[in-house]
Amino acid sequence: MNHLQLKKRIMRRVYMLYVLGKVLSKLAFKIYAGLALLYGIKVFVHVEAVANNMPDFNNLSGLYTFMTNAALNTDLAVQFIVFGVVALAAWVMRDAIKNIFEDMIKHDSMQSTH
Repeated sequence: MNHLQLKKRIMRRVYMLYVLGKVLSKLAFKIYAGLALLYGIKVFVHVEAVANNMPDFNNLSGLYTFMTNAALNTDLAVQFIVFGVVALAAWVMRDAIKNIFEDMIKHDSMQSTH
């Protein structure tokens, strides 16, 4: 194997590792999970019927009761989807809050050095 072939082979592996890192990143995983959950909602939930049966947003106690009963009295697949949506939303919010605080700390430390 000559030098050029070895270089091509090594660069191909480096490129594959780079692509694999991008495809398997945390952000990509969140996007894949969100798409899978949206597909699950499309397949298992009749959104129009849920919206028609749902009380007004002003009626918080009725809305809470409706959502609780809807989540508890549905198929197991829909319960997993609801749990997944809640977990994904919590994960995204946690990361967003963490990034905000990290940026604030970084910004404060940069101001104190000047």
